[in-house]
Amino acid sequence: MVPGITFRSGAAISLDIAWVEFKVGVEYDGDHHRTDKVQWRRDNEKRERLQAHGWILIIVTAQNLIDEMSIAELALRIARRLAERGATIEFEVIAISLEELARKHGYRYDRRR
Repeated sequence: MVPGITFRSGAAISLDIAWVEFKVGVEYDGDHHRTDKVQWRRDNEKRERLQAHGWILIIVTAQNLIDEMSIAELALRIARRLAERGATIEFEVIAISLEELARKHGYRYDRRR
């Protein structure tokens, strides 16, 4: 639950993941978030109210969780937003070859170039 912020109806606003002290939140949007009109409107109200109170929201979809590279990119995006707000982020860099990186993104890597 997000302290001090409610929907117009007075109902509490919650986030899937929240760092309240940094006003950074993560919301996972499944397909019903875009196909259900009631859910879509509720999500818009939630985002507008949170942003008006200085919150940063990161919206996550299935595409962001499709493979390890996508998850790593999402984690970096979240870490950047938290760092902007003063959070200390500790992470470990995982070595990956250029060939593997290119392959994960659908490219071919040629060392001879």
